[in-house]
Amino acid sequence: MNKKNIFFAMFIILINISCSKDSSNDNENTPPNTVTGIKISPMLVGNNVWYKNPTNQVWDLTAACGVKSMRIGGNNYNGTMPTKAELLDWVKRIQTMGAEPIFQVSQLGSPATAADYVKYFNVDLASGKAIKYWNIGNEPWLKLNQPATSTMGASVEAYFKPIAAAMKEVDPTIKIYGPDECYYMEDEMNDLFGGKNNIAGKVPGKNYYYCDGLSWHRYPQDASIDLAYQGIEDFKASIVKCKTKIDAVNKQLGRTGDDALGWALGEYNAKDGTLVHSWKNGQMFGGVLDLCMKYGATYATTWSMFENGGSRAGTDFSFIDGANMTPRPSYRHMQMIAKNFKGIYAGGKSSKYDFITFGSVDGSTISVMIMNRSNTATTFTLHLNKTATTANGNVQLNIDANSPIVYTGAIEGLATHTYVFKNNEIIRTVYTNQHFINEQAPVESKL
Repeated sequence: MNKKNIFFAMFIILINISCSKDSSNDNENTPPNTVTGIKISPMLVGNNVWYKNPTNQVWDLTAACGVKSMRIGGNNYNGTMPTKAELLDWVKRIQTMGAEPIFQVSQLGSPATAADYVKYFNVDLASGKAIKYWNIGNEPWLKLNQPATSTMGASVEAYFKPIAAAMKEVDPTIKIYGPDECYYMEDEMNDLFGGKNNIAGKVPGKNYYYCDGLSWHRYPQDASIDLAYQGIEDFKASIVKCKTKIDAVNKQLGRTGDDALGWALGEYNAKDGTLVHSWKNGQMFGGVLDLCMKYGATYATTWSMFENGGSRAGTDFSFIDGANMTPRPSYRHMQMIAKNFKGIYAGGKSSKYDFITFGSVDGSTISVMIMNRSNTATTFTLHLNKTATTANGNVQLNIDANSPIVYTGAIEGLATHTYVFKNNEIIRTVYTNQHFINEQAPVESKL
């Protein structure tokens, strides 16, 4: 592909970014060449530290992925915690790679024990970087032997509030997310956030809140679905419900600015090790992270770095394959997004259902991901604006980046491309199912 396929303006438009809570704030008074919308969280793309101590190789591969957050959490952390020395080592590794640690305390422990972890990391280690993000507990519905979800609000409130109050007494600046249920349980969340068991209100007599974000998990359990299609739609249904709930509670409780309630995915992946090690799961990750950017998630931490020897079966939820310690499609899609997407989210649309496209605008840089979920190679025309297009035999793609750039290219079947437009240059990254089968890395080139 050569530059004659790209129609640039006489100069690259410097795109002034202004942030708002919702892209619906766009109006006819918006100045030209300005993009408004959801700001992409700088800690969005993340992973979980599995309970067993990862090797240096796993840590190095995780850092190379470019993840921006790492959750030290999961069911085992409700029981016996690793030693403080071990936890401190993990926190330092996470911070050294430029990521934010998210630290889970036990829902079964005492408030004093939880507060002691906050004191240890944020007060006693005064020369270190404090941990800002915390969780309380993990999948409480499973821990309580799956009672009626309508009863879960009271059960969570009973442990969450005293633990959160004790933690924030030590450091009121921390952000606590929860309850990290195994899926988005709507009746439980309605009770816990703005309902009869509300944990989103202020601690009595204090100017801070018990909970700062609604976090939950998701592993689509239907093994018959196509992860790149129905898997993404499965996540979308719950994400939309969660965002609607968060917006309503923020309005109800007057939570704005830094006090606004957020949301996050504490864990996500496919159903089991066989599906985790698949091309389709990689494209599902791309679609999930697209939705997380579009609806303003704080973080999305997949489960997990490396477990069960990367065996491709059972409880192998790794993003690294164990045979040759090769990054999987889930890793590669996370890496492409973590390294290229920042600034303001730019939504996309396609003339063909098989394609998903989205982008970001960061100053004069526009980044775009295109996922072809079909087996058929095809040509496409990419418009970095919302201008209506006429079909010309190509798949028509639009990115809401308010730029005159138009690019025509080709994409393989079962493939994901990223394009970074900056300074009259284009950097393209190509990753295909065939790369995955051959255990090859994505191919980057300058067009």
